[in-house]
Amino acid sequence: MLSKFTINQRMIILVALAGSVAGLIALTLWTQQPDMQVLFTNLSSEDAAAIIDKLKETKVPYEITGGGSTVLVPSEQVHDLRLQLATQGLPHGGGVGFEIFDRTSIGMSEFVQKLNYRRALQGELARTIAQMPEVERARVHLALPERRLFASEQEKARGSVILSLRNGQQLSQAQVQGVIHLVSSSVEGLQARDVTIVDGHGRMLSATMTDETAGLSNTQLDYQRSIEKDVETRIQTMLERIVGPNKAVVRVSSVVDFRKVETTEERYDPNSQVVRSEQRGQEKANGTNGVGGGVPGVQSNVPQGTEQEPAQTSSNNSQTKNETVNYEISRTVSKIVEPVGLIKQLSVAVLVDGMYEPVKAGEGEATDASATARKYLPRSEEDLKRIEDIVKKAMGFSAERQDQVQVVNVQFGTGPDEAQGMVAEAESEGRTAWLPYLRYGVGLILFAVIFLFVVRPLLAMLGSTTEQMHSEASASALPGGMGMGQRHWPMLRIMRRSSTWPERTLIRRRSW
Repeated sequence: MLSKFTINQRMIILVALAGSVAGLIALTLWTQQPDMQVLFTNLSSEDAAAIIDKLKETKVPYEITGGGSTVLVPSEQVHDLRLQLATQGLPHGGGVGFEIFDRTSIGMSEFVQKLNYRRALQGELARTIAQMPEVERARVHLALPERRLFASEQEKARGSVILSLRNGQQLSQAQVQGVIHLVSSSVEGLQARDVTIVDGHGRMLSATMTDETAGLSNTQLDYQRSIEKDVETRIQTMLERIVGPNKAVVRVSSVVDFRKVETTEERYDPNSQVVRSEQRGQEKANGTNGVGGGVPGVQSNVPQGTEQEPAQTSSNNSQTKNETVNYEISRTVSKIVEPVGLIKQLSVAVLVDGMYEPVKAGEGEATDASATARKYLPRSEEDLKRIEDIVKKAMGFSAERQDQVQVVNVQFGTGPDEAQGMVAEAESEGRTAWLPYLRYGVGLILFAVIFLFVVRPLLAMLGSTTEQMHSEASASALPGGMGMGQRHWPMLRIMRRSSTWPERTLIRRRSW
């Protein structure tokens, strides 16, 4: 069949067929190529080499980009490979750790040993800090002074940490304090106030602290914010069920008492008495007392003087009773420790959007097509009172704490710019959803182009050649046709070529 074509036509047909087959093969391979995603980025040459060796052992396809610092693997295997490599300690993080002491030499000096220890400690701390999801890379520098004989001459140890954060990520103050205490607790003699943390842009992340305030104020602030966030969430979720989503804004402010108060009380109950001890005693005394015989003097003492009356006597009897009773009064001793972080007051502010009703053309103030037909209606006082009661129930309102609640009805603004932004965001999300199917669509289009502009013309050309061969064969089968066909065969070839290359055919006609 190809013998009926010229050499140039044969070359064109072969090249077209080869290009079509190659295009179909490339298209098939491209559509079947796995979706590659990033396994690790910013790898050192040692880590990249170790990871590639592990991927070769497990026969996982991979790609290397970024000058050898980024490794790509199929998207469905990214998480599994990260876990498998993490169990083997990969990547190391670009710094040397305590594995540096696995290879030691006998002639190593004391200075080199101390230097290697500091390098290992810095590397291990950097690896630990880099495990945080917000941190992409970490680098630690330690200044460890020599030990002095006298404590007054001893210099302080200092440390600094530089953190390269991932795109759009930030560290909270609690996380920064955690990094500070991690470094200070891992290095002997290093205090938390002597650790400095900066980000990749040189901005200070750690503030100057004292031993008493290190971590304490941030913990209190986080606790206070958690209380406010919890109350906001409870109120917000409840109001959205009533007024609708994005129709209410809640803000909570709290006053928290972080004082630690211990109280000791002693109470006595006089109505509750118990005899503790009792003592009774009795004393009796019997005696006689004589009375004098007259007035003392010469006359009473002279014999045969005036006769005196006889002397008188008296008895002395006494009796004493003693009784002592000791009572024990009921005594209660109480030690009261008030909880730290007690809520002293809550203040809640709530903004509630009004209601909207559709209006017809000509009614209300809406003249724009975007505002068609939504008329704002403020909420009644009964609705606001009902919402206020709901807020009080949700927040745990207490009159003793003097809690405050204020509910205000305002119209939420939804301008044209905001509406256009929402539409653009929805359109971008729709476009992103179709990206995985774009590959197959492009493949189908390329296949259709090859079929319409390459394969189909070739099939038409081959079909016309076959019909011509059949016509010549039938002509040669007639009486005298063999001679006529052979005689006019060069002329037929010239006529066919003249339709393709007129200039060349003209030259050959003249020569023939």
